[in-house]
Parts: sequence; structure tokens; C-alpha cells
Amino acid sequence: MKVLHAVNMKHVSSGILNQMTWELESAKKLNLDWNVVFYVQEYNEKNSSKIVKYWDGNSRLNWVKFRQDYYTWLLEQSAFFDILVLRHSLSDPYQVAFLKKIKKPVYLVHHTLEIQEILSNNGIKSNIKAWVEKYFGRLSLEQVQGLVGVTNEIFNYENRRVNSKFKQKIIYPNGICYDNKILIDSRKNKIPELIFVASFFSSWHGVDLLLNALENTSEEFILHIVGRLNPKDEQQAKKDQRIVLHGHLSQLEIERLMSSMWLGLSSFALFRQNMKEACTLKVREYLKNGLPVYSGYKDVFCNSFPYYRIGEPNFDNILEYARKMRYESKEEISNLSKQYIDKEILLKNLYLTLAQNHNFTSTKF
Repeated sequence: MKVLHAVNMKHVSSGILNQMTWELESAKKLNLDWNVVFYVQEYNEKNSSKIVKYWDGNSRLNWVKFRQDYYTWLLEQSAFFDILVLRHSLSDPYQVAFLKKIKKPVYLVHHTLEIQEILSNNGIKSNIKAWVEKYFGRLSLEQVQGLVGVTNEIFNYENRRVNSKFKQKIIYPNGICYDNKILIDSRKNKIPELIFVASFFSSWHGVDLLLNALENTSEEFILHIVGRLNPKDEQQAKKDQRIVLHGHLSQLEIERLMSSMWLGLSSFALFRQNMKEACTLKVREYLKNGLPVYSGYKDVFCNSFPYYRIGEPNFDNILEYARKMRYESKEEISNLSKQYIDKEILLKNLYLTLAQNHNFTSTKF
């Protein structure tokens, strides 16, 4: 069974590029006929990944020509594949036209609650874009073989847009590639050390809620914040000596820092995106590096999984969990997390589901 997973966007997103690169690496390890292409409009020499296909047209033109060329290319490519897996293209009438033409099975992958996310930005332009997505997004869903959500919440949301058409729930969370690297445990400080990582702390990260909660505790701890804060949050963070602001760090520097941490923190204000569930890359990086997680939202982990705690941005609760996890083995945390976050395992499950749906029995496992 040959599968093409394709994404089209104006710019290369580093997070999406990482996910797709790891997916291709996992497919090779599993010996799957699974190809990955990131089709983008604007060229950036820094993005030299082999999976990125740059549009041959004039980037100054509007996105209409770009989308038309993408779907023309996709239709040509479909002759070489049995199934297409496409990241849903937001507010895109050309996606509907393509889906009506193609004869191969197509699965749409959804990563967010599209209409709610669009409307979170106020304005006439957002209202128009939301209307286009509401209409053409539903038409796209009516044309495809199946729906893939990165969380249960997203799958259920998209399924309601077509009156629960898709009875089979296919969940394909974000994942991370495991390696054979030995984890170093540098937890020597007797004071709890916590880490919160983001490239830029948006409102849905809720770092402001965490900073406000500092006023309610006099306990000793060190909170390491890695990434860029908005000016208001940065000024507030600098007032508390228990916070260390690192700014931007390389991946290697972050991993070294995590080796001495007791606990990783994730977002506390996903409600600002009208969401209750997510599967962020940072949580997967924490767990892979043997760091338990305290977060404000539901992820893919079962309730009995001990290394992911859901709670409010309350330091009494955070520190209680950090102390409980203090002597847990980093290797054990990483190993027990693997079944939920390893890209190879997640891709294998998705591939088997697609193969079973279309009677491809000659799988390689």
C-alpha cells in the first residue's frame, strides 16, 4: 500500500516540518511505502529539507494560483499512490474541487477547531474567513473517505460538522522520534526546579496565570522559563527571584537544562482557544527526556498514566506533584511514555488502520 501525506502552506512551519520529517524517518524504519511532501509558496534557503517542495510560480501572485497548482500537482501524484492523507486546508474552495475530481481514497487530517480558532481573532476578515471555512470545510468533509484528528476533541468537533458521518474514530497524535541516547540525571538541587518551554509564549500558554499565582506562595523553588515572553509578562517575571529567564536556547541547551529539572510545565489557558485537549510537541520532548509533566489540559494519555498530571496553575499542587516525582527514574519515565508519543508507533497504527480499511493485507509487520 502506497500512501502520500501532503501539506500545503504559504511558509514553512518549523513545528510541522519536524513532525513530517520524523514521520518520513519512521516510515523508512518501518519499511513503509509512505511519502511525505510539504508544498509551500515562499522559498527560504534556511529550509533545505528534502521533503519541502517549493512552488514554481511567482510568490507575488495571490494564493489562488498557488492552490490551483498544488492541486494540479497533487492530482498528478495520485496516480502513483493508493491513498492520500492531506492536512486540511483552511477556508479553501479549491480543496473541494480537487476532492470531487480524485478517484483515490483521501483522508483529511485536522489539527485544530478551525472555525473557533478563526473567530478568536475579531474582525470582518476573520468573520468572512470563518464563513468560507464553515461552508467549504463541510463540503470537503463530505467528499473524503475518512477523518483523522490529532485529538478526540478535534475528531468529534469535525464529525459534528457533517452530522457524525464518520463512525470510525482515527486519532493520529503528534509524536517524537526516539533514539538510543542515554538520559543523564543531573537533579542535585534540593529545591524543586521546574521548566516551562515555548518558542514564544502566546496567550493560550497561560504564563500570565502562572505568574499571578506566584503571589499565593512563599515556597522555595526555581522556575526556568525558556522562550520569548511578551513585554508585560517579562516585566512581571523579573520581579520574582525564583524565576530564571533564559530566552531562546538551542535544542541541545534545552535538553541539558531538562536533565536537572524535576518537572516540565505546559499550557494553562487552552480555553482561550476554546479547546480542552491538545498534544503539543513540548510535552513529548519533556517525556522523552524523562521529565514528568504538569499541565492544564487533557492529552492522549490514559488516566492511570502517572507522568502527566492535569491541574490548575497553583504552585501548591505543582510542587506537591514535583516532590512526588523527584526520585522517579528518567529512563523509566521516557520508556513508559514511548507507547503514547513515539512517532514510529503512532505511524504504524495509522498505517495499519488505513490498510485494514482498504483490504491491503500484505503489510510488513
